[in-house]
Amino acid sequence: MANPSNELYMKKLTESRAVRPSHSAFTLIELLVVIAIIAILAAMLLPALAKAKIRALNLHCMNNKNQLQKAFIMYATDWNEIFAPNPDAAYTTPGCNWVAGSQSGGMPPGAAADPAAGNQDYVIDSKYSLYSPYLGKNAAVFQCPRDPRIVPYTGSNLQLLNTKIKPVRSVSMQQGVGTKGNCFGGGNAKVDGLWLNGSHSHMANQPYETYGKQTDFVIASPSDIWVFLDDDPWTINDAACAVIAAMPDFVDYPSPFHDNACGFSFADGHSEIHKWKSNLFVHNGVPSRTTAQPGVQYTDWFWWAWHATRSRITRTVP
Repeated sequence: MANPSNELYMKKLTESRAVRPSHSAFTLIELLVVIAIIAILAAMLLPALAKAKIRALNLHCMNNKNQLQKAFIMYATDWNEIFAPNPDAAYTTPGCNWVAGSQSGGMPPGAAADPAAGNQDYVIDSKYSLYSPYLGKNAAVFQCPRDPRIVPYTGSNLQLLNTKIKPVRSVSMQQGVGTKGNCFGGGNAKVDGLWLNGSHSHMANQPYETYGKQTDFVIASPSDIWVFLDDDPWTINDAACAVIAAMPDFVDYPSPFHDNACGFSFADGHSEIHKWKSNLFVHNGVPSRTTAQPGVQYTDWFWWAWHATRSRITRTVP
């Protein structure tokens, strides 16, 4: 005769097994499908992330130019509308330049550079950097985030000795903007813009307009004239960037490192990234003096020169 308690136990055991969930693993095919989906999504997302990074760097660059341009304007306001000294020389004597020191060298990345390129004192110390008091000693404002150079630190901060940093300055001021300064023998006289005629002998307003104070914008509007730019890392040296307006030639070069575009700020305070139409400024070494060819190269030169000055004779750039 069967034991009722055993039958009841077996019934409950069978029921519990019937409702117990099973634990099945992913098959290899399922894992491969998931991995393939993730790879496809990543491939679709990476270009968008790259574009977002480029936009962020461009905004960073424009913000730096915007801050520097505001310092330019505030300095002039404090000095009876007179612009800071911008001579055609890399002085390291205090007060001679709007910012001191040469930034030459360092290209290709890792090559030897002028020691001043690693000296942050030249951009944060108000003795050497006349805009520093208006920038809160923010050294990063003078840099382009796309500048590829890395140089040895040479400043006075002992904690940074024997380290490498980005060069302290990537930007330059247009050679036709600013004053001669006492070290150049001109005091508050406006700069001559020596290269505007192509022979390093141009005199102020003869015939190309130069700008030493706010009221000097007679023909061109301040919104049309660029003041600061990302200088080409291959050719940057002193803090004055030369423009040739008399002919489609170049002796100094704008940077193409924003994907063949360059950051500029203008005398009215705005900044922008200008995209070049040609590859004229893309090079893998120090370029010689270059003549723009008819077509898109000529278009790039015309934009560069037209936004640097105007001729007082023809009221245009040839």
